[in-house]
Amino acid sequence: MICELDWQTFSSRVSGWKADSLDFILLMSAAIPNSLHQDLSAYLAEIVRVLKPGGLLFVHGLPETLPALGVALDRLLTFKYWIVIESSLRDKGKGLPTKHTAVLLFSKGKSFRIRQLRFPHQLCKACGRSLRDWGGKSHLMNPEGYLISDVWKDIPHLDNYEYLSPLIQQFLIRLLPQDEHEVEGVIVPKHIPISHLRQDKSLGPSHQTPRAAETTDQYACQLPLFSPCCKKSEESGKGLWNVVLQGDILEKLRQYPDQSVDLVFADPPYNLDKAYSQYEDERSREEYLEWCNSWLDEYVRILKPTGSLYLLNLPRWAMYHAVYLNRKLYFQNWIVWDALSEPRGKIMPAHYALLFYTRHPTDFTFNYEAVSPIDARFYCLRQGCIRERKRRGIDEKEPLTDIWWDIHRLKHRRNRDFHPCQLPDALLERIILLSTNPGDIVVDALAGTGTTAVAAAKLGRRYVAIDIDFTYVEMTRQKIAQVETLGKVYRQGTKKAKNQYSKKALQIELREIARQLGRLPTPEDVQRLSRYGLEAFLETFPSWSKALKAAKIEVNHAKSTP
Repeated sequence: MICELDWQTFSSRVSGWKADSLDFILLMSAAIPNSLHQDLSAYLAEIVRVLKPGGLLFVHGLPETLPALGVALDRLLTFKYWIVIESSLRDKGKGLPTKHTAVLLFSKGKSFRIRQLRFPHQLCKACGRSLRDWGGKSHLMNPEGYLISDVWKDIPHLDNYEYLSPLIQQFLIRLLPQDEHEVEGVIVPKHIPISHLRQDKSLGPSHQTPRAAETTDQYACQLPLFSPCCKKSEESGKGLWNVVLQGDILEKLRQYPDQSVDLVFADPPYNLDKAYSQYEDERSREEYLEWCNSWLDEYVRILKPTGSLYLLNLPRWAMYHAVYLNRKLYFQNWIVWDALSEPRGKIMPAHYALLFYTRHPTDFTFNYEAVSPIDARFYCLRQGCIRERKRRGIDEKEPLTDIWWDIHRLKHRRNRDFHPCQLPDALLERIILLSTNPGDIVVDALAGTGTTAVAAAKLGRRYVAIDIDFTYVEMTRQKIAQVETLGKVYRQGTKKAKNQYSKKALQIELREIARQLGRLPTPEDVQRLSRYGLEAFLETFPSWSKALKAAKIEVNHAKSTP
């Protein structure tokens, strides 16, 4: 049974509900009275109490205000996803136009279950092929659509800012592991009723609450207005710029003058136990955040009055960064970099959070026309399609917003350096063009293999790159030397050893065998029916499950088709 209640009814009734009684709660943060935002601990504790083990809490809101609520809940429940809901376009006046609303997903305990949800495949308006470039793996496309990620953009872009549209509510309910009639849950909306959801009469009548837009007032601090940076500090910086430095981030940053830098960027380790040679990437939450806050303080100190800060991290850590930075700088955008990594889980992780803050609320460098508009999203990003449609004069555009879907992660080894988390050049080039002018100073004190510094050098900006790892420092220096002499970074191609059999051919044959058998084939079936022989599959794939990927799609589709 699903019911919906306004905040007043919910807050008065929740203490009387049994512990471990609800499968889910969907909470619209805009429904919470502003007077309670500073002290929600009692209500949050009650929410945790009434959720079943493995129960789900969905929290809807805006990126300006959700981080504080998310940080509080992260200490009570297990954070799973920051689901981005692309919505109708809003022009904020300053910063990027926004389309970003969000639903946080928490579970009670580490184990939880959700159902798979698929959206229809999107086709390119110019060439008719899938918008997603499958890289020769189109045979693995599920005919029922693609598995959703945590960035929902291929949906109607509705007004989801103050409350969630019925369509998005239905999508969330479809994620629940049981059928709707088996689910016990509560929706706490800003506006009620929503006709397609049933009202649980046993919980009492709902009554409408007044409409009030969510604001940042309850979290904003009164920041001082800074006077323009004096010329003396600019001149005293000679010799500090256009350098690549090895050493501790705090030690090196402390050598730079106050208010001397136009743009600071950071892509810190994500605390995921990645293989860095000079950094321990598995710390406690408190230790990791304390370390991040220490260099963020230095970033804030060296930032000019017209300067900007960009910070890239996973959404869980970005919530903490946002809460911390809201006390020191002015929030402009939570930019969503839609960069799908390896497929895993029922909701594939694609959302990387790029926080955009400025020293001054309105007076900051912002070259929007340098990066917008971009190619319309109904075109694919295949180079052949781009060349052909532009030759034919087909070139529709759309404005750049705070959801960046058009820059891909580095997938091919030929474009990568030996680094676990290298960023694409296009991402840093966009940031630098947007928030600096030629001759401005760009600092990346967690430089890795130097993508930020290289992009700055190519675009005629001054740079400072700092890293603790000597190997990365030398790599950055070599790349910048190439930019200065050749105008670009030269990467030597490597020839890939050719397999006797292609993965695609083997997977397609397993799909055909599955169609004949009406089930997934076993190794014995393949030994008997395959023209390639069982050994070809065992040599080509790391596991039998990987080999059966296309066959599983065939069998599952056959089961779901009447």
